[in-house]
Amino acid sequence: MNKTFVWGHRGTGFIGTQNSLSSFKNAVEMGVDGIKTEAKLSKEGEVVLSFYNSLKLNGGQIPIRELTLDQIKKFKLDNNEPIPTLRDVFEALEDNNIKYHVDIMEPEVGIKIIDTAKEYGLFKRVELGKPSIHPDNLSKFYSEIREYDKNVTLINTVPLKYTEIKDECLEIEDMRRLNVEGINVNFNFVTFDLFKRVKELGFKFYVWGVLFKRKMQDLLTMKYDGKYIDAMMSNQPDRLVKYRDELQN
Repeated sequence: MNKTFVWGHRGTGFIGTQNSLSSFKNAVEMGVDGIKTEAKLSKEGEVVLSFYNSLKLNGGQIPIRELTLDQIKKFKLDNNEPIPTLRDVFEALEDNNIKYHVDIMEPEVGIKIIDTAKEYGLFKRVELGKPSIHPDNLSKFYSEIREYDKNVTLINTVPLKYTEIKDECLEIEDMRRLNVEGINVNFNFVTFDLFKRVKELGFKFYVWGVLFKRKMQDLLTMKYDGKYIDAMMSNQPDRLVKYRDELQN
């Protein structure tokens, strides 16, 4: 019986400084199976790992896309570390069998991630995610990436605009056409019926935003056809790993 895969949200989430190299390293030490982060491109097209679209430099907010990598590296995070590139993280964690889930806001970023992962021999350990806040439908969002690479793992994060998740919210037809592997839903939407439905449709079932003990325990013990929820993302990854290992022996 497979255990639920644990993604550390931006590394250790609420512990330490999110999306910093030390946060990613500490998450690995906590026992996560993978790192969930976000990516942007520098002016030269280098992949940098940041949730923010712009940085406050020289008294103003400047889009990351307009900054060179040297300029980006001068910006310091709350722990006085520079913003890491995808290359920085690949190299820092090269001795660990870690996977990477990267949310992107535009196809160009995903394509650059694919190229970088292949360069490091880590293509099979990388998957791309559509953020829950992105306005585009699945077809518009992923078609260019799928045309570029037929094998990269794609995940469909369901937007938060729904009060109830029905089949039309999951964009099943486009998921099949684009070979999207899994559906990622906020923990507030999770029901056994939805979990069962997604698994019967043949997709992986991800849950994001899980923080508290009771909810973690409820979700970690949820099973359909003898299998647990495929993956969960949390800002409390140490807690999630602990309960996963206790409850899913």
